Amino acid sequence: IDGAQMKIHIDMFDTPANVQHWEHFHGFPDGKPAEIATAAQDANGDGFVDLPETESVSGTTMVPFDAEPAKMHVPNDSYPVADAEGHYAYDKLVDLKKLQTAFKAAFGSDDLQLDKRVIYIHGVPDTLKLPATVQGTVMNYDAHV
Repeated sequence: IDGAQMKIHIDMFDTPANVQHWEHFHGFPDGKPAEIATAAQDANGDGFVDLPETESVSGTTMVPFDAEPAKMHVPNDSYPVADAEGHYAYDKLVDLKKLQTAFKAAFGSDDLQLDKRVIYIHGVPDTLKLPATVQGTVMNYDAHV
């Protein structure tokens, strides 16, 4: 964070190629420290830790790293797309005041508490056969997203 702006840089390698990757920070609105989910959160034993299974340790989706993070509109098509080798770089300068205003409207505080958040990178190819038990549909986006 530099004054009135927050610089976000995410450089990803070896992700599923030619796939849009939703990326966000997750956390708990009450400030409880979030943790990254592990295989221990795979409650139904299907081999996938899906979005609902992460919530007990990671909290909820908070800020998207999309074309306009300060709008905090999660379901959209403006996230990075990996190239044929599975690489992408995301660089964004975000107006901190706008983000804090939107964050406060959503979560009751303008304190982002970045030290208590975790980042998730989502997205697998549509060709991957997911078991019916995998959850995570958001509006018209299926669990692959």
